[in-house]
Amino acid sequence: MNVPWTLEELLPHRPPMLLIDAVEEFDPEAKSLTARVTVAPGRILCVAGPDGAGGVPNWVAIEYMAQTCAALAGCWDRHVAPDRPARPGLLLGTRKLVLGLDRFEAGRTYHVTAVNAFWDADAASFECTVRDESGAEVASAVLNVYRPPDLEGFLKEPAKQ
Repeated sequence: MNVPWTLEELLPHRPPMLLIDAVEEFDPEAKSLTARVTVAPGRILCVAGPDGAGGVPNWVAIEYMAQTCAALAGCWDRHVAPDRPARPGLLLGTRKLVLGLDRFEAGRTYHVTAVNAFWDADAASFECTVRDESGAEVASAVLNVYRPPDLEGFLKEPAKQ
């Protein structure tokens, strides 16, 4: 499905921390979304490696996946209630993280997919993959997230002891 919303309408992130470039595909029936990331010199987190080649450290895959999950949740929110803004969420944890490369190479494009594995009113779990331009899987994980109904109120709550 073509996505009529901008990333700014779907995510709370703004440059330079908006790391995904575009939504490529949203499938509301499958509750899945694929985003595109092009690694470019000069963008945040892109550094020269020991061999002189530029890239983004492999651990940034978690943030690529988290932003793709957020875009999926935002698309879903807009899909079921077009007038309701997307709700921001919090990454609770990552399971089954596999990083199959040392870095995301500068000048390359990667495709990040999030598929809903579990979803209730406020919590969700997503199976995520990152694929390179040839379609080879270079990273994967399961991300668990929480979207409180009132994020500002949640963040102001004192810690419970």
